[in-house]
Amino acid sequence: SDLPSLPSSPRSRRRSARRPSPSSCALRAASAMGVEAAAAAESMEKKRPPQGDASTLAMDRLSVYSIRLLAADMVDKASSGHLGAPFGCAPLANSLWGRIMKFSPRKRWINRDRFVLSAGHASAMQYVMLHLTGHGLGGPYDVSMEELKQFRQAGSSTPGHPEFRLTCGVEVTTGPLGQGFANAVGMAIAEAHLAARFNREGFPLFDYYVYCLAGDGCLMEGVASEAASLAGHLKLHKLIVFYDDNKITIDGKTDLSFSEDVGMRFTAYGWNVLHIENGDATDSTVYERAVQEAKGQTEKPTIVIMKTTIGAGAGQGIEGTAKAHGGKFSNLEALRAKWFSPEGLRRAGDEVDVCVADLVQAEIEAACPAGSNVLPKFHVPQAVLDKFREIGARGDRMADQWDELVQRYYRTFRASEPAIVADLENRMSGKYLIDDWQLKISEYLCKEQKAIYSQLRSLSNNFDVADEPLDDSAPEAKRRKVGDGKVKYKAGRVYVAEVLKSLVEMNPAIMGGSADVASSCGGHWPEIQGHFLPPSFGEKVPGANYKGRYIHFGVREHACLAILNGICSSSCLIPYSTLFTVFYQYGLPAIRMASISKFPVLYIGTHDSIDLGEDGPTHQPVEVLPQLRAMPNLLVIRPANVEEVVGSIQVFAEQYTGKQAISQYIDPKPLVRRPVFVMTSRGELGLPYKGNTSIKGQEGVWRGAYVIHDCMDELTVSLNGAGPPVRLSGACVPEHCRTLPDIVLIGSGQDVALVMRAKEILLQWSKTFNDKLRATFSGFPASASPANLSALLKVRIVSMPCWELFDEQDQEYQDSVLCSNYKEILRIYVEKAATKNTGHDKYAHMSVLMPSYGLSGKSADVEKKLEFTPEYIAAKVWSSWMDRGRILPTAGDEADRGFSTWVSHLGRRAGAH
Repeated sequence: SDLPSLPSSPRSRRRSARRPSPSSCALRAASAMGVEAAAAAESMEKKRPPQGDASTLAMDRLSVYSIRLLAADMVDKASSGHLGAPFGCAPLANSLWGRIMKFSPRKRWINRDRFVLSAGHASAMQYVMLHLTGHGLGGPYDVSMEELKQFRQAGSSTPGHPEFRLTCGVEVTTGPLGQGFANAVGMAIAEAHLAARFNREGFPLFDYYVYCLAGDGCLMEGVASEAASLAGHLKLHKLIVFYDDNKITIDGKTDLSFSEDVGMRFTAYGWNVLHIENGDATDSTVYERAVQEAKGQTEKPTIVIMKTTIGAGAGQGIEGTAKAHGGKFSNLEALRAKWFSPEGLRRAGDEVDVCVADLVQAEIEAACPAGSNVLPKFHVPQAVLDKFREIGARGDRMADQWDELVQRYYRTFRASEPAIVADLENRMSGKYLIDDWQLKISEYLCKEQKAIYSQLRSLSNNFDVADEPLDDSAPEAKRRKVGDGKVKYKAGRVYVAEVLKSLVEMNPAIMGGSADVASSCGGHWPEIQGHFLPPSFGEKVPGANYKGRYIHFGVREHACLAILNGICSSSCLIPYSTLFTVFYQYGLPAIRMASISKFPVLYIGTHDSIDLGEDGPTHQPVEVLPQLRAMPNLLVIRPANVEEVVGSIQVFAEQYTGKQAISQYIDPKPLVRRPVFVMTSRGELGLPYKGNTSIKGQEGVWRGAYVIHDCMDELTVSLNGAGPPVRLSGACVPEHCRTLPDIVLIGSGQDVALVMRAKEILLQWSKTFNDKLRATFSGFPASASPANLSALLKVRIVSMPCWELFDEQDQEYQDSVLCSNYKEILRIYVEKAATKNTGHDKYAHMSVLMPSYGLSGKSADVEKKLEFTPEYIAAKVWSSWMDRGRILPTAGDEADRGFSTWVSHLGRRAGAH
């Protein structure tokens, strides 16, 4: 056992006088069985184990009964929950928290052992153990008896399935089966990496085990299979999984759908496979011996296959059947009388139960009203509570000793390894990035901007010839190319990979990987990160060891993302992944768990739209962007140029810059942290001409949306009528002197360049139309001609990289960008990475979106076929504008007077507001 035998508390010592010796337990058993059985009892007494072992067995048994009944009371009061697993696995829980695991209820000790309840429906059992061990005791997040009584009630800290940040002592959010299994693999990866980086001889700072409880359903899930395969490959020997092999699922016996040999399967994965034939045994040493055997080797993760009975002890008709899985037990009071009354315990005739009966009798005499013969609901025998609280207190002392070890580590290695010590000090204070983490990113951005802006042209809203309007005689492919061929942009996936590289190079806390597509998506730099692989790979893979910061996940997308959640929950590491956007669909449940948990994980998705071309609709993720935007707590950012790419990474990284003592995480807090998904393109990413507003891409990402090219150029005004004139542009112009647009075109990612090119066409068409209309009125009296036929359409371009961040801005800013407080201004959203009816109407009157899935072919041909070219977009905007101009009511409209009515209406719409 990791924890030595426990001293008794003062209250326990006071009660010891009332506790009979094992010898008297046997005599009472004889009395209960009758005089004729006395001789047999005496014979049995001679075969009894020593006194210490007998009292331990009795305490184990009473602890198991207490866990089961307290969980049953919770489910009974809530009229909702699951009792099959808490009853079946109560002996394991007693052993884990009572003898095996090291933990500190008082604070979030970094070197604590982790427990993951992959079978999240057994949450009542976990909450019981957290209460017994005193997690959050005395604080605002105390897992108190009152909270147990509020099980599954709105607003309580004991929800139906475990939730990270909501319940003190819960490591990860689980419930969807198999997720916790993969999370546990991530925690074991974190331990192996942190130990390899920081541990030194005599200083085992990171030396914890990860324990996971999984059920039949978990092992049927694909995510657990993926994670188990990788764990065996990586030889994560500090991962120990207990498999609750009870042969029952909701629909009946497992052999209806599950007949494989789990042991052989995990042997093939490279695991150490152990068996506990009687998983119902209440003797805690049974499980302790299995753990010691698992710890006796250092080459493989371990799975302990426990043959258990679902609902063990619940009685005939319930235990061992699908009825035991969910819902309260109708015979709860009979079970209470059986396990929590001296008479019921002695009636069973079991020698250990007879000893338990004496413990229960003493508890009744001390804690219950006179005449009581059974312990009441929601009652924990004091001996059981003392046992677990003392274990928790010892864990607190171990955590304090570990803190002292860390301080000695700092003093010992500060001179010889200053970088390592500084790194650990920062991480322990919650600061995972160096002070100058933005330096290399800024240098990179300046270099890229210099190369781009030296060649990038401008577009004037006056549409002067000098601004090089679109050349209709040029080949279409050339005209449609971003930058008109004068600026060669990098692909979006290249920009984001290069920015990420700048961050990874300077910050050793960043660790991640890809599901076998790093060569396409970016995200792996062997000379910087090495390879997270067992040291045995060192001979064939240079740089392979547990110090490596790049994880080769293989083609295991779901496990990859669920493992990142486990790494994130472990503290001290910043996890990321790079995948094709469409392949994130394999792991959406894990992203959802990260969003619920507010785990700040970085997801980079490339190949984000029909632009990826030849791979066709199977790889063109036209529906993934809306799916991700629908997830609460997830920031989805689709940058339009290199500045916005940098801003996206900065939004994510800023979450890790604040110094926050890790001891503050001893209980859940509403931290402003959340996962970030950066979605970018396979092809070139950049704009066809310069923006004309003062707000830049990085700031624009922080605001969620911004005006990147306004309907006006520079304006000279005198602010407040005093002082010299100031040159302002775009959205920075004060409201009273701002020219409002006729049309607002909104886009994200590559579609911002698309709508900017469409604006160029609209300005040209507007000029041509006005020239022809002016010729039509040639010869008419001046009074009959509209006064502003020379006015062009006023078009504003808005880049909206992140809906979530934009929605968090105040209404004034939102209105200043979208002009949503002017009903006559037409707003159109264009996005080839999203399908219709997915929320764009929140920002625009109409949208140009994907009507269905894409096509296979060259990206330019696919976009033309699906009408996502500047010409098609301009035509749709023009048509919508003309239709809107004819039907939009305007104050002062008069009855139809013939030819002049629609012309004058058009003139008003195309002129100043």
